[in-house]
Amino acid sequence: MDTLATLQLLDQECASWARQHTHSCNLLASLINITRQREQTLSQWQQHQPTHGRKGVHGKDKALLASSSLQLLIHKQTLEIESVIRQLYETVQVFKRVVQAMVTLEKQVEAAIHRTDSSEPNSVINPTLLDVAEISPLEILEWVSSVRSMYSQELTLKLAQIHPTMTSLDRFESLVDLQKTWGLQKRIDFGLEQEIVERIKTYQRVRELSSRV
Repeated sequence: MDTLATLQLLDQECASWARQHTHSCNLLASLINITRQREQTLSQWQQHQPTHGRKGVHGKDKALLASSSLQLLIHKQTLEIESVIRQLYETVQVFKRVVQAMVTLEKQVEAAIHRTDSSEPNSVINPTLLDVAEISPLEILEWVSSVRSMYSQELTLKLAQIHPTMTSLDRFESLVDLQKTWGLQKRIDFGLEQEIVERIKTYQRVRELSSRV
């Protein structure tokens, strides 16, 4: 098993999730902004609706023109909201692919361990610095499993918040609360991710030094 390659693949999937998460947070911010604008436009449109009071001809014409313009704006804003929602669905699909890639990587590590005789660990009489820095297959499996698990849990939470059946705009009444919850990513232990990154850097430095000897 290529220790470094395995951990780098895991790190790449974490980075892919992070990029998509940043993108999704920006989408939610846009959704909040457009929704507020649409609410304001709807309020203006309602104010221009005909009343039973008497108005002059010019007044009615102006109200009609204003109402038509506002209707077009409402339609445009609605299309923008639907576009953002579709992009959020697409982001969730990327999250799914990231988790599936982690699941595949976990299975590959398990298979690699089964192929080796882990019951009898290799004993090194005079271990080198590279031997000391080496990360065992079981330790790699533990890391991959832990990372896969926490991202799977985070994905489950996100699927409960944004999913294709949420077609009604009324479901986004608490967008600000959704944005806060979405951004927290409570299930992800970023400390563990940093530990893995630091371990990769250490192993790379040791292997580079060892190659020079």
